[in-house]
Formats: sequence, structure tokens, C-alpha cells
Amino acid sequence: MDKEKYRIFVVDDEADTAELIASSVSALTDHTVISFDSPQLAIDSYMKKPSDLVITDLNMPNIDGFEMIQKLKNRNLNTDFIIITGDRNIQSVVHARWLGVSYLYFKPVNIDEVIKAVETMYNRACYWEDRLKEVKRTKG
Repeated sequence: MDKEKYRIFVVDDEADTAELIASSVSALTDHTVISFDSPQLAIDSYMKKPSDLVITDLNMPNIDGFEMIQKLKNRNLNTDFIIITGDRNIQSVVHARWLGVSYLYFKPVNIDEVIKAVETMYNRACYWEDRLKEVKRTKG
């Protein structure tokens, strides 16, 4: 899997925060990163072409991060999720775990930790893609 083909969505209703995270991840990883300041815009774009990873806030108007994650998972179970939130409560942690979120960070976030998580998930996606290619080669 090429890094340019690994698509990441960053979703936060605070546009400056979404853009800061997106530009940092893009600069430090060379992945394709798109930021959204609206969960609905992210959902609409995802339905046209799913991303490999979504980095999202939880507390957003109209559609919260958990609701958005559930909608996206209904479309494609292979997408990974990172939550970055200021909401420090046990219910959020338990709900994130229940939804299969890969990582949860509390604001203010250390961007280096997020980059490590992104690269871990990218490497895992490459691993599974290689296994699929290997099976197809041996079956074909």
C-alpha cells in the first residue's frame, strides 16, 4: 500500500483544530489527509470514497463523533479510528472501546503520539493487504 493511497480524514467542528491536526499528520507521514469541520461533510465524502483512517473529535453539534463512527462502520468495517477529545469520562472510554476505536487521546494531544498511532495502523493495513495478495497469488 502506497502512503499516498492511505487516506485519512480528520473531523473536528473547530476548523482550526481539524486543519492543524491534518496538516501535521500530512507533513509528518506523507499520507493523503483531508480535514472536515462538519461530521456530515465527512460522512458524505466517506460514502463516495471511504478513508482508511478517521481521526475525530467527539463533542460536535448535530452529529457527535460516536454517531459518525457508527455510520461509517456501517459502510465499511475496515476503517480505523482515532478519537481526540477533551471529554474525560469513563463512558467515553468504554463506548470508544465497544465501537472498536483503535486509539483515544485526550486534549491537549501530543501530535507525536498520534503520528505513531497513524503509522502503526498504516503498517497493519499494509500487512493485511500483503496477506490478501499472497492468498490471491497462491489461489490463482
